[in-house]
Amino acid sequence: MSKKIKVLIADDSPDFRALLKARLEQESSIAVVGLAADGQQLAELASSLKPDVIITDTVLSKLDGLSALRKISQDAAPFKPAFFLLPTFTSPQVAAEAAALNVEYFMPKPCDMDALIQRIHRRQSAPPASEVKILVTQAIHDLGVPAHILGHLYLREAILYAIDAGTAGSVTKRLYPAVARQFGATGPQVERAIRHAIQSAWSRCDPTVIQQYFGGTISSRRGKPTNSEFISMIADRLRLQLLGA
Repeated sequence: MSKKIKVLIADDSPDFRALLKARLEQESSIAVVGLAADGQQLAELASSLKPDVIITDTVLSKLDGLSALRKISQDAAPFKPAFFLLPTFTSPQVAAEAAALNVEYFMPKPCDMDALIQRIHRRQSAPPASEVKILVTQAIHDLGVPAHILGHLYLREAILYAIDAGTAGSVTKRLYPAVARQFGATGPQVERAIRHAIQSAWSRCDPTVIQQYFGGTISSRRGKPTNSEFISMIADRLRLQLLGA
């Protein structure tokens, strides 16, 4: 029998904690090992229970959700739980802090419970999210995307989405809205920020690095790729790398 995925839930709503616990425990592969009503309790339970996955809101008493996750990250070694954030309220700043903490799943409430469970299950066979994020971050750094602009954050999440989905798909209808939902932005805002990030990178990137990532499909002399081309090519390259091809 395979090992169950241990989940710790933190939320200030008793009703939501009970609802989420009941839904997760319908899955034979998941065990809810603890419930926390505030951030301090979350940090304490994480230390004692050592869950595989922590699901939390940002709005918690005593210690807010992000501060609790930061404390857990600092105290967790060598055990490293996956962080799933279900915020009641979100903003680009909250999303940026979540990204800095390597939050694996970020979905504002009300969230799709089935999608949440699917993502928990996917952890069993997928490479660690931190490994994938490191590869994506390294790629966009290599290509010269400035780290201080918002488009860097959006572009990283767009590539992660494309890796996870198997394709960039329709960037307008699917990818941009998916990234926008994570950061409390709009699809057009995400599109413009990513376009600016790619333009900034293309004006300063070494042609040999472009050749390394894009091969002969895109040339530095041709001009910058479209958002979809850039995202798809990087996602495909990293997906093959993760598969060991």
